[in-house]
Amino acid sequence: MDAATNHVIRKIGLRRNPAATRAALVCAARQEFEECGFDATQSSSIARRAGYAPQTFYRHFADKVDILLAAYADWHADEQHAISTVGDAREAARVLLRYHRASMKLRQALRTLSITEERVRAARAKSRMRSVAYLRTHLPHAGELGEAQLLRSVLLLERTVDAYAEDDLADPNTSPDQAEQRLCVYLQQEFGPPSQAA
Repeated sequence: MDAATNHVIRKIGLRRNPAATRAALVCAARQEFEECGFDATQSSSIARRAGYAPQTFYRHFADKVDILLAAYADWHADEQHAISTVGDAREAARVLLRYHRASMKLRQALRTLSITEERVRAARAKSRMRSVAYLRTHLPHAGELGEAQLLRSVLLLERTVDAYAEDDLADPNTSPDQAEQRLCVYLQQEFGPPSQAA
């Protein structure tokens, strides 16, 4: 079977499976956002990258913000899954930095759009609440912490990892290893078990 025939069969198969088409569009959007940034990305370029005609985009997404939110939801789920496999704070720091560095433009777009787009603010708040629920499930001592304290910790962690990932700290000479170590210390302080008083 030649490449053109294989491509046609693939497209027909994906057209019959809307979930697969949507997933391909979201994957393409993540790549486009990282390469071009949110503002420079066009819905037609997302569709073409996924192997579809431009009108296919609008069968699945209302607009560019809609697909950004889908890409963010996938990114957050991927990051949370990766975190669930780590064994210690150092490894968690490494995973967090890897995910945030790989998706800097996506995350920058989310922060910028949060100012003007209620649905972006709502999506980010929802993902933070999922993180709080994850911490309650996976940290034995999280039950001792109030929801406001956990939410504050999640928000601070998000901002801190973004700052390290984007080299946006006061000390521009922080090496990747130093950033990882500092983030590891932060994770231990913020999410480690409470110290036992002597």
